[in-house]
Amino acid sequence: MKKNILMGLCLGILLVVPNVVLAGCTDLGGFTSFSVTGNTVTLYSGTRPFVKFDVRCDVQVQPKSRLQLIKSYVCDGDEVLVDGVKCTILNLTSL
Repeated sequence: MKKNILMGLCLGILLVVPNVVLAGCTDLGGFTSFSVTGNTVTLYSGTRPFVKFDVRCDVQVQPKSRLQLIKSYVCDGDEVLVDGVKCTILNLTSL
């Protein structure tokens, strides 16, 4: 019985830990401009791209949209304001 509980606990840890370790998190506070391709937003620091992420929201993200951070250090699943509407950040990747 103890062996089954221990095996179940180890399996649960193995399933949870990769999601925590692989979650994309970065500081977006230094971006100066952005570009939009479909639902993918690329943030630039000067002329150099430094992070890319997808957004899921009810508004259409366009190159002239207003992008506003709710907080500067974000992870997958956090939110950003696009034209005043909260959008979820997905697939956050540092470049």
